[in-house]
Amino acid sequence: MKEKSPRLSSSDNDEELDMNKPNIPATNIGGNQTRVLHRIVPLNQWKAPKGAGPLHMKVAVLDLETTGLDPQYDEIIEIAVALVQIDAQGRVTGVESMRTGLQQPSRPIEPYIAKITGIDDAMVAGKRICANSVAEYLGRAQACLSFNAEFDRRHLEMLLPEVAEMPWICAMRDVPWRALGFDGQSQGYCLMQAGMFNPVAHRAGDDVTALINLLAHACDDGRTVMAHALAGARSPSWRFEASDLPHRLQKDAYRRGYRRSYSGVYHKLVREAEHDAEVAWYRELVGRDPTIVPVDWVERYRADWTWSPVNRKVEVAHWRR
Repeated sequence: MKEKSPRLSSSDNDEELDMNKPNIPATNIGGNQTRVLHRIVPLNQWKAPKGAGPLHMKVAVLDLETTGLDPQYDEIIEIAVALVQIDAQGRVTGVESMRTGLQQPSRPIEPYIAKITGIDDAMVAGKRICANSVAEYLGRAQACLSFNAEFDRRHLEMLLPEVAEMPWICAMRDVPWRALGFDGQSQGYCLMQAGMFNPVAHRAGDDVTALINLLAHACDDGRTVMAHALAGARSPSWRFEASDLPHRLQKDAYRRGYRRSYSGVYHKLVREAEHDAEVAWYRELVGRDPTIVPVDWVERYRADWTWSPVNRKVEVAHWRR
């Protein structure tokens, strides 16, 4: 990466804190009138929780700042990666130093992007992310994790095609937030519901620090958010391809959550709990089963222009055309 020495999160997060506080829900004071949030723990003060087991795996927790949402047009302007050590129960037992880097894009940063990210043209002038250094650092981990893996993976693959071979974990989609008592799926809101706050948001390093604190949070069932994320990422899923979908039924599929791929095929990621109901719905709509492709945590969240749909030629009954 561009910066040779690791940089930790902003100094706004550097005061001494009780390391047990991130796993304590927001404190209620005066009944339901007041809730107290605890500042996230800086990574350089991280301590293993009591009863933590030996190292089970390393996960690269990362965040990107970009010039926009389209990975085929917009560019990465900042990256932050920290390797976290996980025991077999999904507890964060240690955090290795964070690596960060800035990069000057080929076009000026739009003012609204600078306002969101806190990064302007002057900050990235002459900076370049070293792709080989990023690849080497990510290669020390067994999986990559970000809050919105679909966004981060698609952008990162444009810089590092080799990350397509790594398992990916999405904290937003692989964690059953509502089943765990959370009301939303944004990182900041989940962090507050877990009893914490991040004083600096939208810089990549600070967002990684906040995400690691959130992953270490123990839910009401006694399992950490990281444990739930790993379970969700490793669970089976399928890509339902509506390869023989008549044109007049495309709006019905879109309302159901199917989206048109780069190659023009409507598709949807389906989890195990939804599988049978989704097959029944599609069969009722179209008259036959969709093309069902198993998708594991290596294939999940890939950009749709990196995979090809199954070539399925089926004669459609005339009355369903």
